[in-house]
Amino acid sequence: MILYALPISNYCSKVRIVLRYKGIPHEVVPPPDGYGSDAYKQAVPSGKIPGLVDGTLALSESETINEYLEERFPEPALLPEDVAQRARVRQLSRHHDLAVEPVIRSLFREVAPATRRPEVIDEKAQELDRQLQLLATLASPQPFLLTPTLSLADVGYAPTLLLGRLMWQAFGREWRLPEPLQPWMEVLTAVPAVAETLAEAEAATEAWIASKHTPTAR
Repeated sequence: MILYALPISNYCSKVRIVLRYKGIPHEVVPPPDGYGSDAYKQAVPSGKIPGLVDGTLALSESETINEYLEERFPEPALLPEDVAQRARVRQLSRHHDLAVEPVIRSLFREVAPATRRPEVIDEKAQELDRQLQLLATLASPQPFLLTPTLSLADVGYAPTLLLGRLMWQAFGREWRLPEPLQPWMEVLTAVPAVAETLAEAEAATEAWIASKHTPTAR
C-alpha cells in the first residue's frame, strides 16, 4: 500500500493518523514531479494528495480513503457500532472538511508579512471561532469528540488545529479553543499515532512559515 503525501498537508496527516493507528503496513512517498503532474496522475488520476494506491485501486480525497481503510481494516475501529452514533461521527468529520479547515486555509496568503491584511485575519478568526463553538456544541467528549476511543470524527481536527495554532502564532495572536474542547485536545494529541504524525507536520509547517518571512516571500 502506497500513500502519496506531503507532511505539510493536513489532509495527508489525517490519513496518516489512521494508517498508523490501525498499524497498516504502508509506504509514504511524495507525488512524483509534484501533485497535479502528469507523472503523478499515472498513479492517482485526480492528481490530488493524499492519494492511496492499494493494488489496482487508486483513491484520492482523505474522507474516502479513511472510510476505505476503516472497512478494509476494521480493527481497531474508528466508527462506533451504533448507526446513529456513526452518523454523528461522520457529521463532525464533514464539519472539519467543510467548515473548519477552509477557514484556516483561506489565511495562507496572510502568513507572509508582505501580503498580510489584519482586517482579513480578524474576519476569519471570528468565523473560525463560530465554527469551533459549533463543534463544541455538537460534540460530547468521552473523552474523544463523540466516543471513548479515537474515531474518524477526531482525526482531521488534530493536524488542522495544529496548523491554525502555528499560523496564529505567526500572526502574533493568541490561539484559544472553546473551553469544552481543551481536555479533548490534550487527550487527542497524546495518542501515539496522532503525536507522531503531528511532530512531522509541525516541523514541515514551521519551515513553511519561516520561508514566508524572507524578504521576497509572497
